[in-house]
Amino acid sequence: MKYLEIINQNDDELKLRILEHLAKNFFNYGFRNFAVVQIANELHISKKTIYKYFRTKEELIRTVLIKQLTVAYSEVVTIIQARSNIVEKFIDLSNMVEEYFTIFNEESLKRLKYHFPQLANYIEQFRIDRIVPLIGLLLKLGKRKNLILDMPDEIVLKVFSSALGAIAESKSDSTSKFSYHQIFRQAFNMLLNGILTKKGKQLLNYKLEVIK
Repeated sequence: MKYLEIINQNDDELKLRILEHLAKNFFNYGFRNFAVVQIANELHISKKTIYKYFRTKEELIRTVLIKQLTVAYSEVVTIIQARSNIVEKFIDLSNMVEEYFTIFNEESLKRLKYHFPQLANYIEQFRIDRIVPLIGLLLKLGKRKNLILDMPDEIVLKVFSSALGAIAESKSDSTSKFSYHQIFRQAFNMLLNGILTKKGKQLLNYKLEVIK
């Protein structure tokens, strides 16, 4: 029977499985279009089991996104505190943004605002109040060390946000010959090269060679 696998799982483990599965497939599901029964079937559990932990679809979505937001914030703090140069910090930051793409691109936020405006406003305010200032701190540190060009932080953040929106659109384009990860990497490298000084670009090229 397909429900047998959950017998040895406690409530916390099963709840975590549900959240991780939804988080992993958020963009493909969409914020409103996915069916709870679809998630249940994919996890080999009953729909009733999901509603045992989450009373509504909105509560399920809210739990996933706020968890992602909290983890993303903690990871940005860790990146800033790490003993690495600014270029390495921005590469680590890009990896984090790629992992939690749903909460960082404006297209996702627009779709969320259409269905769940209060949740969208909460996420937007959290980003503005807690995450954006940390990214701004990285930019300032980079300028101080002559690794990042002296340009307004607002412009850098706006360009980055616009790039994420374009990537979000590309994810829904089935005719694209590039994968989402390829597009994200190329877009981020273009952005990073655009804000780095000559010294910063040398560090970036060295880091990329080491990664290869």
